[in-house]
Amino acid sequence: MTILITGFIFIVDLNTNSTVAVAGIYTVVILYSWLLPGKYTSLYTAILCTVLMVIAAIQNDEMADKTDNLSGMNMGISLVVIWTSVTLVFIAKNSFSALENINQQLSEKSAELLEKVMELDIQQEELFANKRNLEILNEDLVVKNRELERFTSIASHDLQEPLRTIGNMTQLISTRYYANIDDQGKKILDYVTAATNRMTMLIKGLLDFSRIGVKRVIQNVDCQNVVQTLIIDLDTLLKTSQSKVIFNELPIVMGNPIELRILFQNLISNAIKFKKKDVPAIIELTAKDQIKHVEFCIKDNGIGIDQSNFEKIFLIFQRLHKIEQYEGIGLGLAYCRKVVELHGGKIWVNSTIGVGTSFYFTLKKSL
Repeated sequence: MTILITGFIFIVDLNTNSTVAVAGIYTVVILYSWLLPGKYTSLYTAILCTVLMVIAAIQNDEMADKTDNLSGMNMGISLVVIWTSVTLVFIAKNSFSALENINQQLSEKSAELLEKVMELDIQQEELFANKRNLEILNEDLVVKNRELERFTSIASHDLQEPLRTIGNMTQLISTRYYANIDDQGKKILDYVTAATNRMTMLIKGLLDFSRIGVKRVIQNVDCQNVVQTLIIDLDTLLKTSQSKVIFNELPIVMGNPIELRILFQNLISNAIKFKKKDVPAIIELTAKDQIKHVEFCIKDNGIGIDQSNFEKIFLIFQRLHKIEQYEGIGLGLAYCRKVVELHGGKIWVNSTIGVGTSFYFTLKKSL
């Protein structure tokens, strides 16, 4: 179609002397070429129109007449009109192409945004379901806590009462009839008495363990004062065992003062209990300030712990040594782990047999 129109204009141009008017018609063709496919279609059309216009001018002797300034001016204006049109069409076509690219990008972004919105809707539904599950778990936890409280009440009365009876009977037998019992009977009676006392200690320890975290108050706790008071209370044990506790300035943390005292007391008491034979225990307390918490370290020069038992020692009623070697019921470090976890921290150990042990735990900073 463009070629037919251009040919028609060329025929008109051959039969007229109005070059500027013909250039205007050529401009229409150039504008129409914008609609045709191809990036340089308008440019090729302009070259074709220019060539045809020059041929028509030669045929009309406009270029041959050197003295006709008006004809030369008409020819120059015609070329300016044609190439100005080409320039404008080229700029418009590039701008239109850029707008199409932008529109395509916006469409892609809209599709991505829609996909994100759909994902957020799915996540919101999952969050709502998780929230509901959490509410159900919280309700179950309340029920379990009530059951635990009832168990604690039963253990503190019904379970201890038979033990008290057994303990009283064995004590009565020992007081009145111990001299009349043979050696085998005395040995059996001693076993029963020791087992009764040990069972009483286990039940009491279990009760104390279950009560940790009940009706607790969180406040700023000065660890320096806690440890200083604890050292005074342990003065007799420290002097008897020739042990020494070294600590510098300890920070203030968020926590429950009673529970934190239990934490420090159990770790320091363990360091004293598991010291090397005939070697005074040297216990060092340090605190390292982290971004959101404080990392404490209680280091000793005791007998050490095998690496295979690093996790086991924090479990309830777990002992690494016989009762004849070291007294206790295996609850001290379980207490420590529960206290630290209730305070939002973690506790771990690093130890070498025969060298010593370092207990690390983290507590939240004070407000």
